[in-house]
Amino acid sequence: MKKIFLLPLILIAATLSVFADTKSKSASDDFVQQFVLPSEVYIGDEVQLHYTFNSGVDFFALADTKHIDGDTLYLNPHLKPFVDADERYTVNEVSLHRNGMSYTLLIKFIPWVTGELKFPTFNLSACCLGKDAVIVEEEKVEAEKKDDGEKVFEEQVDTMALDSGINPAPYKIRLQGMNIISLSENLGAVSLRPPVSPLLLPGTNYILWTLIVVGVLLLFGICFVLAKMRAIQEAWYNLRERLGLIRMSQLTRRHLKKLAAKKCSDVEYATEWQKIMRTYLDSRFGVPFGAVTTKRIASVIFNVTGGMLSDSQEDAVLTIVSLFTRTDYIIFAQNSIDSKQLPVEIHEAAFNEGERAGIVESTNGAIEGLEKVDEEKDGGVA
Repeated sequence: MKKIFLLPLILIAATLSVFADTKSKSASDDFVQQFVLPSEVYIGDEVQLHYTFNSGVDFFALADTKHIDGDTLYLNPHLKPFVDADERYTVNEVSLHRNGMSYTLLIKFIPWVTGELKFPTFNLSACCLGKDAVIVEEEKVEAEKKDDGEKVFEEQVDTMALDSGINPAPYKIRLQGMNIISLSENLGAVSLRPPVSPLLLPGTNYILWTLIVVGVLLLFGICFVLAKMRAIQEAWYNLRERLGLIRMSQLTRRHLKKLAAKKCSDVEYATEWQKIMRTYLDSRFGVPFGAVTTKRIASVIFNVTGGMLSDSQEDAVLTIVSLFTRTDYIIFAQNSIDSKQLPVEIHEAAFNEGERAGIVESTNGAIEGLEKVDEEKDGGVA
C-alpha cells in the first residue's frame, strides 16, 4: 500500500524537474546583447554590428559546409535583409560565430544616410540555408483581455516559404536601431570653407627656381647642340681621327724601340723596319702601301693629301723615302757587285756602326713631323 501512495509523489517530482529544466533553458535562450563599433557612427564609416545570443539550434548543420571555416559560418551578404532597396547602407560581410551554445552575428556595413538606421527582422535559419529571409509581414491581433482591461498581443509571423527539403522552425532576429551621425552637423559646419593653398616646406621656392633655371639652361643647350650639330659631328670625327693617329704613332714608336734592341742581321733589321713603316703609312693616309715601291711612296702621299702638306710634313715624307731607299739597298744589294765597290762604308750592303740607332731616331723625327701641323701654312694636313 505504501508503494501505491509513493507513485503519485514520484510522478509529481519528475514533472517539477522537467518544468525546471525547461524554464532554465528558456531563460538561457532569452540572452541577447548588441553593440556596434565604433560607438559613434558617421556616414561612410565601416561599421561592425555584433549581435550575441544563446540558442540550442545548430545553425551550422543547416548551411553548406563550403561556407564554414572552423567555428565561423559565412552568410551571403546579397540576401534580404542585407540588401537595402533604398540604398541606405551597403553590407560587405555577414558571418555567424559559434562558441558552444552562444552565437555572435557579425555584420560589416557602411551607412549612407543620417538618422536612425535599422535592419528589418529576418529569419536566421533561412539565411543559413542561403534563402531570402526577410519577415515580410507582422500582424498583431488581439488575443485575450485580462481582468484589468490590459490588452495582450501575440505576433503572427509570416515568413517566406523555404523550397529546401529541410524546413526548420524560423529563428527570428530583431536588431535594434542605431543612430548615424553627420560629421558636418557634429562639427557645427553650415558652409564650405574656402580652399587653402598648399603648404610648402621651407626652401621649396629656392628648389623650384633652381629647377626652372636648370631646365631653361638644358633647353638652351639642346637648341645650341641641334643648331651646331654638323660642326659638332665634324669636330668629333676630327678628334676621333686625331686620337687614332696619335695612338698609331705611339704604337709605331714602341715597335721601333723593340726593333732597335733586337739582335738580328742587317737584312732582317731592314725588312722589319719597312714592314713597321708600311703599316704606319697605311693607317696614317688610309691607302695600302704594301705593294708601293720606294720611288712611288712620295707621289702616292702627295696625291692622297692633294698637295696640302705643310713644309715640315713634306720634309718628313722625304726623310721616310730616303730611309726606304737605304733599307732597300741593304735588302737587295747583299753580295752584289755594287756592294763590293769602294769606298766600303758607302757601297757595302750593311749598316755602319751606329746606323741602326740613327735610322730609328730619324724615323721617330719623321713621324713627329707628319703628325704636327705647320701653323704658318694653311695647307697643313692633320
